[in-house]
Order: sequence, then structure tokens, then C-alpha cells
Amino acid sequence: MKVFTKFILLLILGVTTLVSCSEEDIIEELSGGCVPLSAVENYSAALERYSNNPNVENCEALKNASISYLRALDDCPLIEDSELEEALRDTSEASCESAD
Repeated sequence: MKVFTKFILLLILGVTTLVSCSEEDIIEELSGGCVPLSAVENYSAALERYSNNPNVENCEALKNASISYLRALDDCPLIEDSELEEALRDTSEASCESAD
């Protein structure tokens, strides 16, 4: 769960950075093919639900949104394949059993 928490914090930082920009800046940044806006929105919504109600169901939803977000990074030239594979593996293996 420690790795999952670290990963969540890194994603929060990334989402916060994107949110601090204007909508046009975000769309321009994401239009390079790195992350579709829908993946960012889905992750952000799952993170908010989990933050407001940290239970197993919301943890699993956040985990799935995180995996989708990471898979959306697959074609991003700024992300090393090995780092992406490690993040996907760590997120997939994260347990939500202690979320309640």
C-alpha cells in the first residue's frame, strides 16, 4: 500500500499542475498525444471520491482509474517505458484491503 500511496501522491502532483493551468493550456499540453483529457478527468473524479470516502470500493475505482491513466501514457515520448511498466505493475499489485 506504501507504493500505491506514493504513486497516488505523484499523480496528485501531476493533476494539480495541470489544473493550475488554464483550460486552453491543458488541452494544448495534452493534445501532444500524451494523456487524453478524459483520462485526467476520470482519474481526478476517482481521486476525489476516494479522498471523500476512503473505502475499498472507491480504492478499487481509483486503482482502475490510475491504471487507465498510466495506459494512456503509453505513447508519450516523455515517459520511459521501464518507468511506465514499473508504475503499472506497482499499481496493479496495490491492495485496497486496508482502505476501510
